[in-house]
Amino acid sequence: MMKRLLKNKAGVTILEGLIALGLLALVAGGTFGVLLSTSRKASQPDIREEMLLAVERASEQLQVYTNPSASNVPDNFKNGLCGEETLSNVLSPANNHDIECMLPAVCDRNNSEFSYKVTEVDVTPSGFPAVTVTAYRANPGPLTTKQISFKITCNGFTL
Repeated sequence: MMKRLLKNKAGVTILEGLIALGLLALVAGGTFGVLLSTSRKASQPDIREEMLLAVERASEQLQVYTNPSASNVPDNFKNGLCGEETLSNVLSPANNHDIECMLPAVCDRNNSEFSYKVTEVDVTPSGFPAVTVTAYRANPGPLTTKQISFKITCNGFTL
């Protein structure tokens, strides 16, 4: 009689419960990983857009310095974009110019950077005699222009 009562009793053994909990943890962990990865990917375009806007703002503000006489430059730009350079050094090709003050607000200041580098590029037309080039200029020699390249890193993303 006792054997019949034990056989009719429905229930779950400890081993079955542990297996079910393990499978549930495995499925929940995989789902959480996918959700986390998706949310990170969704935030990337926002950071990229903010970085592009910061580069555009810096580029527009650097145009003020193309003819850097003291009367042409507004007072808030007299010491460079972040207030740390002299007027003559803003477009100098000597080194990288740090403009971290212009980082977007979404960037963590501890692992982000923003700078630009100026290089002089020779734009002398090839095939023209030197006389033609110097006839239009007070300074004979090669024609050069300044090329500016930006480097921005924001929360581990580099543009």
